[in-house]
Amino acid sequence: MATFAFVQKDVAARETARLEEYVAERVKSEDRLFSDLVLLHRAASLSLRRRMEKMPQALIDREFDKAFPLQADGTRRTTAELFDGNPWSYGLGGFIANGADVSPDERRLLVSALQVVSHTGEAELERYDNFYLFTPETNRFIVFGPHRDDRLIYYRRDAPPTLDFRGEEMVELTLPRNNPERTMRCTKLRKLISDPTGQALTSACMTPIDVGGRHVASWGTTIMLNSYLLRAVQDALPGGVNMIASDDGELISYPGMSRDGIVDRGVLQKAQQEHRIADVVKEIRKQGQDVGVVRSQVTGKVIAYGLMKEPGWYFLMSFSPTDILWSAVKSAAWILLFGLVGVVAQTLLLYRFTRTAVLDPLGRLAQAGWSDGGDTEYLEHRQDEIGVLARALSWQRAKNDDLLRSLEDRVAERTAELERANKAKSVFLANMSHELRTPLNGVIAIADQLAEERGQERRRELAGLVASSGRLLEQVLSDILDVSKIEAGQFSITPAPFDLTCEVGAIAELHRASAEAKGLDFGWSVSPDAGGGYLGDAGRIAQVLSNLLANAVKFTETGGVTLTVDRTQDGAISFCVRDTGVGFDEETRQRLFRRFEQADASITRRFGGTGLGLSICAALTEMMGGRIEARSADKGAVFEVILPLPPVGMNTPVAEPSSVVEGGSLAGLRVLVAEDHPTNRKVVQIVLEPFGIDLTVVDNGADAVEAFAQASFDVILMDMQMPVMDGLTATRLIREREARDGRARTRIVMLTAAAMDEHVVQARRAGADLHVSKPVRPAELIEALSGVDHAPQVGASRSA
Repeated sequence: MATFAFVQKDVAARETARLEEYVAERVKSEDRLFSDLVLLHRAASLSLRRRMEKMPQALIDREFDKAFPLQADGTRRTTAELFDGNPWSYGLGGFIANGADVSPDERRLLVSALQVVSHTGEAELERYDNFYLFTPETNRFIVFGPHRDDRLIYYRRDAPPTLDFRGEEMVELTLPRNNPERTMRCTKLRKLISDPTGQALTSACMTPIDVGGRHVASWGTTIMLNSYLLRAVQDALPGGVNMIASDDGELISYPGMSRDGIVDRGVLQKAQQEHRIADVVKEIRKQGQDVGVVRSQVTGKVIAYGLMKEPGWYFLMSFSPTDILWSAVKSAAWILLFGLVGVVAQTLLLYRFTRTAVLDPLGRLAQAGWSDGGDTEYLEHRQDEIGVLARALSWQRAKNDDLLRSLEDRVAERTAELERANKAKSVFLANMSHELRTPLNGVIAIADQLAEERGQERRRELAGLVASSGRLLEQVLSDILDVSKIEAGQFSITPAPFDLTCEVGAIAELHRASAEAKGLDFGWSVSPDAGGGYLGDAGRIAQVLSNLLANAVKFTETGGVTLTVDRTQDGAISFCVRDTGVGFDEETRQRLFRRFEQADASITRRFGGTGLGLSICAALTEMMGGRIEARSADKGAVFEVILPLPPVGMNTPVAEPSSVVEGGSLAGLRVLVAEDHPTNRKVVQIVLEPFGIDLTVVDNGADAVEAFAQASFDVILMDMQMPVMDGLTATRLIREREARDGRARTRIVMLTAAAMDEHVVQARRAGADLHVSKPVRPAELIEALSGVDHAPQVGASRSA
């Protein structure tokens, strides 16, 4: 290994030396284009001076006006013939600013230059696709470029008369103060003057022209990206990246920087930063050599470099150190070859023996286990240990396949049964809701009305009992439907700003009467820290607190019930319900929030209930991002709900609940009632007739549509499920008739036992304004009719 390391190090040094020789030759080759350009510019200067000395002034004036006619914008531009071609020249374009003010010396210069540019450019067209002359101070420009895609139209026609290239880098590099040596200089990547988009970047090389010791003009040749610059960097050694940079570290050419001659500035900037070009050039200049190889301290790359003397650019070749090392390793690898031959031979012999005696039999057995059993039969016929294992494996695989198929069938069957049962349960609950709410509507509404009747005390008492029983049954049904919606993922939380003190007070006061009826003390409070506006679902919070307060009153015989609201240390809101009731033990506490469970059987017998209330509270609390806790010390119980409610500003006062509409304001209201159930029709009549409302009653949706077509109504009470035509279809047809006849929108209230969320959405989509679920309370029904503009009149009930 020591010998290998020595040889590797020596080979690496030789690789570096060869790389240095290669980059030196490569730089000479790339620099030849520019050294030849120096000679070309020098020869053009000699030719220009001879022509300026020999050409008579009369010929100059004639040729100048012919080649550069004065334009309407005050400029002079070359004629189309000079570009399209005549017997002496072609491919020429020129621009002369301030064309009326051209001195005789400038005329001599420009006419002579027109011939030199044409002849020199045509002679060197194979190597340089353009050649031009420009003046440093007066903005005169003559160019030969027959193959340019733009046909030099910018200078011949489109350039503005104010075109001024003084101050451009190509001019500054030729001025005596910046170029006292009067040699050729090359620019960095700059925008092409004739490209209005600014996307075409090029580099140009210029040589000043001095006549009589005075700088009169400069020669120029543009190096296009799609010619030399990209070709030079694309021809790279394996593993290397070629680049060209200026002597101050600005990237000039990089592979992939141009597409169709347009520079991708993103690629250019990324390469400039990724390769740390400015820092690398600084490191190279510190070496003090024109050609060399250096390990960059800023990038870790191996950089072979060479100075292109004419343009003053650096040709860079970047390699990863591992590539150089790997090349050395490959060159030195033969040292290890002889040492490995013996080891390899011994290893092959040992491997062949092991494979034949052990690995092949085990491999075939393993393959049989992994495959579908196709190779098992071949192995099962063997009489050795491999055959025994193969037969055992085949038997076990068959057994596993049978078991897997049986399990899959059972799982599929069970899954289908569960899906059918769940669907049937949801359908049953929805149907049960409708069927129970329909008779409940008659029980509760009639009982409420009886309770309002003046008469015997006994009648009011019985009516109150009927109403109370009906509302209890309605609550049980609502709890069951809530559980169904929670299981189906149909329960939603709708946050909105609300005032905490107002909401808590409204909820608490609803339960004060029931508590005081049992002789219990009842109180509630909101701490100053917790008061104010919050963002949350006030309806769901009210549902949770109402359930907890109802339970506290129900399970408390003596003492009292309190509701306190406070802010926790982490900023959440704590709602705490305390009572002095029966309490519970730890075992019971763990079962409190399970569905259909209460503390024990005696609780159910004593207090009633479905055992769903606390489970609904727990589910709602979790959906709002909070938690619910319960604790008891043998006597009394504490239920605490903690919710993360973000505070919000309350810019407008919270509206107080509106009072029940006075009956007198509804007198003469024209109401169409579409209801198929006789009891429900009677309920509506009993509730509304005392208010002087003009009722029209029909028993299906089709009759409702017909009645609406024949008369005008202020409000329509529409049942959802009816024979002949359902309420949704009837509502849509009424809205269509309104739009077709230009009639004002009539308030439509969906009065139905279909009380689930999807039923509310269906009613809204059909065109209903409100949704009131059965069993209906008189106050709720009157509220739905309020606010409708109508002409008061004495009304009577009638049927359509």
